[in-house]
Amino acid sequence: MRLFRATFAAFAGAFLALALYLAWFFQITHHDTPWDGAPMGFIALTGVVAAVFGLLGGWVAARLSPETQRGSAEGAAGFMALAALFAETHTPGQHHYAQMVALLVMAPVAFFFGRLCEQRAAARN
Repeated sequence: MRLFRATFAAFAGAFLALALYLAWFFQITHHDTPWDGAPMGFIALTGVVAAVFGLLGGWVAARLSPETQRGSAEGAAGFMALAALFAETHTPGQHHYAQMVALLVMAPVAFFFGRLCEQRAAARN
């Protein structure tokens, strides 16, 4: 049951982060097609937003599985990276800044949040 809960937590955290990033953020900024080009300022803003959503995804994963907080947050980071790589390889001939930001910003932030959870748990004990 612990493994199922940790896997579900990792998947839920990654899904929430990617859904907010790819669906909500691009919708409210009226960039309905993130595979089209974008100005450098918007790409930088996308990186900041991706970091926030990556942190949120890692936090959700850690909160849903309190016994394995680090593993769940790192699993969420892995799912985010896997989804970004899948989208990267299956969209030839398009701009890939959204996938690269997810891979290079969002996933590492979720991973480091898992490490932070481990350090906080060790400090409490």
